[in-house]
Amino acid sequence: MRQRQAIRHGTASMNQRKRPWDVEIDEQVAIVISDSSDESSVNMVEEILPETSTTYPHPSGGNKRVRRKQTKQIDFLSQPVKSVTATNDMVEMYELPRTRSQPEPPQAVSESIIEYLPTIPTDIVESKAATTKEITVAYNSTMSSPKKTNGRNRADQAQMPERQSYLEIFDRILQTVMQSEKHLFSEVEQQTLETFSKLDHHSRHLYTRIFMRKQAWLRISGLNYGEQVVMEQSCKLLSAQAPGSQPFLITGEKLDSCKDAVSLLLLPELKTMARARGIKQANSKTKEALCVDIIKSTKQRTVTSFFRKNTSDSAQHRQAELIQQILKTTGPLVHLHPETADLFERVHMIFFRSATHLGDNNTMRDAVLANIGQKRFPKYQVVRSSDLFASRDDVVRYKALVEVGYAMEVLLTYSVKEIEQHQQGWNLYLEHRQEWHGLLKSLKQQPAAKDCGTEQMSLDYWRRHFTPGWALARIVERGARFAANLKQFADERDVLESLLSQDSYCLHKRGGWYERLVLLYTTHLKPKQLKSKAADLGQQHLYQARDTCIRALNDVHVNRISLHAISRQLHAIENKLDLSADQQANHSRLCVEWQPVQERVFYGMRINSTMRRGPSMWDGPDGVPCSVEQLALWRYRDLGFTGVHSENAMITTLFGLLFWDIIFYPLPGMLDTEYQSQPLDMNSESFYFSRHTIIEQRLAEISDTNCYEQIIPEIYAREHGSECIGISWDLSCEQLQTVAKHMGGKRLAAICRILATEYRLKRSGFPDLCLWNEETGSVLFAEVKGPKDKLSETQRDWLDILQSQNIDVEVCHIREGDARDYENH
Repeated sequence: MRQRQAIRHGTASMNQRKRPWDVEIDEQVAIVISDSSDESSVNMVEEILPETSTTYPHPSGGNKRVRRKQTKQIDFLSQPVKSVTATNDMVEMYELPRTRSQPEPPQAVSESIIEYLPTIPTDIVESKAATTKEITVAYNSTMSSPKKTNGRNRADQAQMPERQSYLEIFDRILQTVMQSEKHLFSEVEQQTLETFSKLDHHSRHLYTRIFMRKQAWLRISGLNYGEQVVMEQSCKLLSAQAPGSQPFLITGEKLDSCKDAVSLLLLPELKTMARARGIKQANSKTKEALCVDIIKSTKQRTVTSFFRKNTSDSAQHRQAELIQQILKTTGPLVHLHPETADLFERVHMIFFRSATHLGDNNTMRDAVLANIGQKRFPKYQVVRSSDLFASRDDVVRYKALVEVGYAMEVLLTYSVKEIEQHQQGWNLYLEHRQEWHGLLKSLKQQPAAKDCGTEQMSLDYWRRHFTPGWALARIVERGARFAANLKQFADERDVLESLLSQDSYCLHKRGGWYERLVLLYTTHLKPKQLKSKAADLGQQHLYQARDTCIRALNDVHVNRISLHAISRQLHAIENKLDLSADQQANHSRLCVEWQPVQERVFYGMRINSTMRRGPSMWDGPDGVPCSVEQLALWRYRDLGFTGVHSENAMITTLFGLLFWDIIFYPLPGMLDTEYQSQPLDMNSESFYFSRHTIIEQRLAEISDTNCYEQIIPEIYAREHGSECIGISWDLSCEQLQTVAKHMGGKRLAAICRILATEYRLKRSGFPDLCLWNEETGSVLFAEVKGPKDKLSETQRDWLDILQSQNIDVEVCHIREGDARDYENH
């Protein structure tokens, strides 16, 4: 339990008891916070604030923690202190709850504990917006010299260097984009960005930290990015509008939403306000319920309002009064200026080539971690392109459409039973349907495209990922899914037909669109009546489904996984139509069945638990619960095999190591930043066609010269820990070398060729277990299936590919029963 100890000078003698720290304090009161009840270590020191305060930072620094009401943080200690020889001190113990942000108890100690430092100057004029010079003077007075540095800032620098790195990365992004892609911004936007670059260090750092948070109203008193006075002056500077540019922040005077205002209050503040407004049972309600009740109270007139004269008591007036009351409680507020925030979001999107402000995109965080050495990216030559985006209008429209697509993706996560959310997603599609039809019309007027198999065509197709048309196609594709969830099958058919009418965007999804369209014709659009006219209409729908299957077989963009599914659909449709052998379709790409795969059955005791959710658990070795894959590994070990449960990691890691230099080959526009774990075209057909020569050369070397024996250990040792797509460093170098040796150069090259040409499609579905037998020199890949589990089409595809390369594969079924049943069998 954390302990809170107040050390007071000149009150009592503590020579007889064990104390956690050697201290000498004159006329001050400090608080020591420890993680052990026996005072064996000290983590943080706080100071009780008198009229004039003095801070005592530890030189080793530590995590920042702020207390503003009765105490002021001195410092976190990164090292423990094991003994105390203080005189005339009294220690009072208080228990404090452990928080998640508290660091673990330290392990060592530094001799120098306390040094006296002056507080920050407070004579900055507050009646007007601070100038850059004033901010700089105030900031430098606390940051320039070790003797004039506040303990909290010392902790920021020593314990959390990424806080300084955020601004460093932010400045680098701005500088890089303005050097090569300045034409993507208007003159006003360029002036705004130039104004930002001229701001003082603290103001830019403060804006960077606010920008990285969610766009919401923030209390200035809750911003822990420097001294309070400096932050207030920086906020005034950032909210002031410079000539020819937009302000960076807006202040609380612009707050006009009761919902946003109420959400700023803490639970105790909400309860106090609720009691003042006469809301019953305020102490027992949750924060969400209190927010709703307080907002409702503004829509109701009070009894005394009927007796007031010459006063406005409209709902709008009561809401304004509520906002003013909340502002008195919270103090000054700031919010990102919407237009300026949108500008910086575009800057980041242009730099990283992705919408970093949406969802769980951690691109900026990864860059900071790499900058402070906590994350490692491969070393490669950055060859940045300046013509990926055609114009400013394209960038603005592309960003807006990407944000709509993300909103639709979030709505798709709701259950199908929540009709309102899916209807909202369908309405978003309807808002962009006219734009989509206009795009289709313009595509038809363009000259016919060249063969997609050419290198130039693949490069042009990859660049379309960064055009408004691609983002619009993703919106339309999601619209079809909303129509399916709403059971608007006729609308879904029309949307799918419009998607299939073009061959410029999302070509890898065409197989799935054909499959769904065939299902609509055969099931959902088929009339359910048994009358003669309905029967004729049903026959018509079957013929339409048959024609759709034939269209899919003729479409070169349909992958082999979808071809198998469509071939089976076509076979079933022709059987329903009672077509003769001569009337049935005969196509070179027709493939109905996969190759048969050897199967094996293992038995085990399943652990049944009504409280547990997720994958089934089984009784493993020595009574330890395990998964079906671990149980299968145990059984295969009895057959003389050694192996790992790696799924896709084994084959993608081998591919990544063998093609490391090719993946990070410096082609223009593919490696645009130093924070990439893959080239931008890795999941596109362009990856193979743009590197065709060197890929084929490497495949020949693997097949003929067994160069993998040297490449795997060399790259593994040199790049271990680096971020690279598909690489799993959990696999040891010995395991990778063993699997590669048993597979052989020719078979390994054949598998690598498949990944090089279709990485997006083939990066999943590989068998669960990778097994090898040292005595026989064989390798076996096994897909493990528990009771009632079935193989997916992607898994069947990989099993078929491995068999075609003479690689042993099995489907291992786990069944409930005594293991002796397996042994007898």
